[in-house]
Amino acid sequence: MGIREDIEILDSKISRLKIEYEQYFSRILKREPVKLREEVDRLILLYSNQPITNTALKFRFHNLVAKYNAYKQYWQRILRAIEEGTYVRKAEGISASTTSAPPPPPDTPPKPEDQMREVYQKFVEARKRCNEPVDGLSFESLARTIEKHKKKIEEKYRTKDVAVKVYIKDGKAKIAITPKK
Repeated sequence: MGIREDIEILDSKISRLKIEYEQYFSRILKREPVKLREEVDRLILLYSNQPITNTALKFRFHNLVAKYNAYKQYWQRILRAIEEGTYVRKAEGISASTTSAPPPPPDTPPKPEDQMREVYQKFVEARKRCNEPVDGLSFESLARTIEKHKKKIEEKYRTKDVAVKVYIKDGKAKIAITPKK
């Protein structure tokens, strides 16, 4: 087997390793993919000690090594956080309301004050999960801001039926105010 084929194999193994680590962090895999990581390390070590005369292959190899080193740093940071117990898997684009208590029965509509308190609680929880500060965030100021934006949406879409959702996107807690369909 030549260097060209080995570099192709190295590229595919790095991609597979990345996927397996993401599965490990998501708790799909039970064990860290140590064996595959050792195979990648061996291939990199093998060609790091050999001169590569083809410039294109040399460039590709060095790019793969740089990519792998960046992944290794990222994986080490997450593994350290898991060991310390501070790792929280990010649920980007998923509404925070899906992870909280079930809604009340449909026959008794919740009071607006209770709904606003629930949104406030979810927003504070989401900010904490994203390691955003919650100091200075009061219920009253958040309620005023939401009501102001809610009125704008009600006027714009000519509806009184508006949904307020808390979600996490790009590692930040956000609130969406949308008209219900």
